[in-house]
Parts: sequence; structure tokens; C-alpha cells
Amino acid sequence: MASTNQLCLIVVSILITVECEVRTPAHRLKCTNGGVCERPDLNTLKFFLVGDTGGLPIYPYTTYGQNKVAKALSQMGEEKSSEFQISLGDNIYYTGVKNIFDQRFESSFEDVYLGDAMQKPWYMIGGNHDHFGNITAQVAYTYHSSRWTFPSLYYKISYKFSEKGISVDFIMTDTIVLCGNTRDVEDAGFFDMIFADVSADPDNPKDPKAAQTQWKWIERQLNESTADYLFVAGHYPVLSISEHGPMKCLVEKLNPLLKKYRVSAYFAGHDHTLQHLAVKDSSSEEDVFIDNETEPLMMHYIISGAASRSDRSKKHEGDVPPGSSLFRRVS
Repeated sequence: MASTNQLCLIVVSILITVECEVRTPAHRLKCTNGGVCERPDLNTLKFFLVGDTGGLPIYPYTTYGQNKVAKALSQMGEEKSSEFQISLGDNIYYTGVKNIFDQRFESSFEDVYLGDAMQKPWYMIGGNHDHFGNITAQVAYTYHSSRWTFPSLYYKISYKFSEKGISVDFIMTDTIVLCGNTRDVEDAGFFDMIFADVSADPDNPKDPKAAQTQWKWIERQLNESTADYLFVAGHYPVLSISEHGPMKCLVEKLNPLLKKYRVSAYFAGHDHTLQHLAVKDSSSEEDVFIDNETEPLMMHYIISGAASRSDRSKKHEGDVPPGSSLFRRVS
């Protein structure tokens, strides 16, 4: 169970934030699924949250926004000595990749994120657009890249830093397996997706048995974690004021687990904005002690889905708890 230590986030694309060489898959994977990467030389663990990086399926295979964000990430990563990136899905627009040799890995990822800071590990999860293509090829690409790290559809990342041994667990989930794909993508062609209305919530998971297996895995990871900070990441948001809004499946099934196990924050993409929402846990009477002051126990939701395009919609502003939206930026 995670402690209620103070949660500190630095926002850029979003940056939450060592110098290291280009890493082999074995080196990168040692931080996952039971392994722990230890950095006693660091007083702060710094990393980027980026979502919806996916570029374009036609030349130049990137967007203006993606290139601007990539440049900013590189510059700030060097200035702040970031340790790694977490990519929150929709890695390749609009229909994922065909196989591990798909040129989109190069044109929409490898050739875009330049500079030393961007050569550090990218921990990936799948988004709805990725699942329209060959999602297993994205997992397999882990062994064909020096930074793309996607060991399985869902997995755990663990770090320990500072001389105090502060521990952090990241539970990386596949919300498309959990909830199903959005109707603007599922069983639609390329042009259908472009001209279709934005979909509502997914109806249900395509494979209920696979979804149930992952739900059990998530709760087991949350229950067994003893980390000082415990984060959960998924492509779909639990809460959002923007175009897609709250995801019913996650509100009903994941949110109670986030609260039960006192997760520090939930990270998501999908909506092409930057958002920070915080909701007081009304089910808990316990407060936390921060900077010599007592504050209520809060559940934090971070959305970083503007890494290649942005959306100004506030369509679901009335669908989140009053006063919960602390920050929103669209460009």
C-alpha cells in the first residue's frame, strides 16, 4: 500500500521529473515486472508524461505540434536531467502499425525525438488507435529499439532513488483491453475514422476474459505495493473535462481501486489537452500532513494527451466534481 507522502508534479508536456547511455532491452527491462532500478545518487526522480504522440499516417508522418513538443522535451530534459519518458498511448496514428518493420516506428518516433535526454527509456502503453493495428508488433519492437520499452500490454515499473531509498511503482495498464475500443476506431476504415463523430464510451471489452484477468492483476499489484509513491497509467482518462470526458468503465471499476489503495495519481491521455484534476476522497476521514499543515486526502488525475495535437473542448466540464479541475492547457 502506498504512503500518503506529498505528491509533487512539474508540468510541461507534462514533465514530472540521469544521464545514461543508450540502453539495451535487458537494461531497460530490469526496471519492470519485479525488477527495480536504483538511483541513490538522485534526490528527485524526474520524468516526462507524454500522450497521443502518434504523428500522421501520411508524409511528413509528424505534426507541427509533435515537432514542437519533441523539441521542448529535448531541451527541458537536458536542463532538468530527466530519467525517462512514460508514453500514454496512441503511439502511432491513426491505425497503429502493421508489423515490427513498419516505417512508422522510424518516421513518427525514432526520427522525431532527438537529443540525449530523449534517448533514455520510453515506457509505452497502447491506446485505442494502436489497437486498430498490430499491437503485438509494438510490444515486440522493444527488442528492435534502444529506447522503446513495451514488455507486455500491462506491466509494472519500479524505481528507488535518493539515499533515503524512496520507492516508486508505476502500474501500466491497457484500458482498451479493460474497457473496449472506441466506436470511432473499432471496425472502421481510415476515412471513416477521420470523418466520424467523436465516439461515446466503449460498449464493453472485446475479450471479457482478458479484461477480467487484467483487473485481477491490477488489484494484486496495488495490494502488494509497498512503494512510497504509487502511480497508475492508462490511455483512457478516469476524469476529464474535454472532448471524450470521463470513461464510465474506469469510473465504475478502476476509480474505487485507486481510492482503496491510496494511489498517488492516475495518468492518462486520449483527450488532447493537459489537465490536473484533484478530488477529495469522501470515503476516507484521514488527512495527510504536508508542510506542517493538515490537508485532506486527495486523488489526483493527470491528463497529458497533447503531444502531437490539441483540442480546446470543455464539453464535459459539468461531468467532473465541482472545483476538481485545477489546471487545463490545450496548446
